[in-house]
Amino acid sequence: MTDNKELCCVYFGSRLAPAAHMTNELHTDHATPQKGSRRAFPKNRNTVLDIIRVSQKVPSFPLIRSMQLKNLSCIRKNAYARIAWSTLFAKAYSLVCLRIPELRELFVTYPRKHLYRHPHSVASLSVHRKDDFGDERLIWGRWKNPESNTLIELQSQLDAFSSAPMAEVFGEGMMLERRSAITRRFVWWWVTNWSGRNRAKYVGTFSISSVGGHGSLNAYHPLVTTSSLAFGPINDLGECEVVLICDHRTLDGVLGSRALEMLEGILTTEVAEETRNLIPPATIEAA
Repeated sequence: MTDNKELCCVYFGSRLAPAAHMTNELHTDHATPQKGSRRAFPKNRNTVLDIIRVSQKVPSFPLIRSMQLKNLSCIRKNAYARIAWSTLFAKAYSLVCLRIPELRELFVTYPRKHLYRHPHSVASLSVHRKDDFGDERLIWGRWKNPESNTLIELQSQLDAFSSAPMAEVFGEGMMLERRSAITRRFVWWWVTNWSGRNRAKYVGTFSISSVGGHGSLNAYHPLVTTSSLAFGPINDLGECEVVLICDHRTLDGVLGSRALEMLEGILTTEVAEETRNLIPPATIEAA
């Protein structure tokens, strides 16, 4: 019974004297109070805020498919050039968008609600990297017409996104994120609501945001394009969870599911064959 009273003293502020050892602990805690700190909001996070705000007006839903990519994984490991999984998925999904044109349609609000169909895909890729001052940050690069580029060409662009000087590859985005909140909001509103062509050009028709290389699956993230891909790590059986987030104003579940099915087919055939061409002949003969 005594123990219960002591606990009541500590947690519920009873007038009874608490246990001596607990009193000492409490006095010790109050003797060395710790204060938090605050710092100015970094300007390189302004684009993240803008994307979150715009995405709140996009009614989206996710679709998940487990894909068998063991053969592609083996081919990729034997290639003489390193090809990132994001590059493989971008090439494959752009080919899907080429065959399902609805995936290249963007919802535009003004002057009347309409759907704009872009002639080719523009892939927006989220890149986590260090800036020119050594600080880690998130920024977005764009692949224009990835379906017409080789894997080597796409990988070269991705390498530039990851390591080239920021001003060379992200000049426009860095310029915008330094502007005032009012200016940024107006630019985002104009680009996403008035011109489908500009929305495709500056924002993209689809995006890729994945942390599969870090052992995680980004199953849901802000959507500002018509669709967005994310993929998790590949397990020992060669299985990979792939998520497609869709703008419900433009796409329905059946079409999105068909796109995921086609994506797996292209990854295991056309993209796998292009990757196989990157394997040195000596490696193929040894196998």
